[in-house]
Amino acid sequence: MITRPTTDMLIEDCCRELMEGILPGLTDETLRLRLVMTETVLRNAAVRAAHEIAWMREETAALLAYAGRVAARHAGEPLRAALADMEAGPADSHLADTEAGPADSHLADTEAGPAESHLADTEAGPADSLHLADVADVYERAGQAFAAALAAAQQAGDADLVAQARELLRDRIATEKEVMATYAVVGR
Repeated sequence: MITRPTTDMLIEDCCRELMEGILPGLTDETLRLRLVMTETVLRNAAVRAAHEIAWMREETAALLAYAGRVAARHAGEPLRAALADMEAGPADSHLADTEAGPADSHLADTEAGPAESHLADTEAGPADSLHLADVADVYERAGQAFAAALAAAQQAGDADLVAQARELLRDRIATEKEVMATYAVVGR
């Protein structure tokens, strides 16, 4: 019986059934291999299901903070456009029909500037949606802002900001490795 029916627990229970209830009854080696590979993919999906939104939100905050630091030193048109896109918010948000309120204050001019203002509001307001599609949209746009910021830092020859970008990319790779920790190519 599943007492905590979270997505990751449901997937892990299915994996357990595949490995303990079905695999022992299979005699065809090709089918056994296919089942083991399927179980591995499902186990990785369980890890993602348990953490994906948190990982994307954490990385979004880091990417926007970096873009803000670059914009403070080297704001060119591509970076300004990417940050403006972040300010505009997702077009198809699950929260698009909600009333504007205090959470929309990031649209007002502030002394901090658009990157810092939006960064502060990633924890309150429409960007705070926990619907996966909304989180993924904000994450994608933050990635575009990061790419524009890195290009600006490289063009300016700012070694410190380029080094900071490398560190952010190392963190992303570490997260990807965590997701893939149970992945093993079997028989191929």
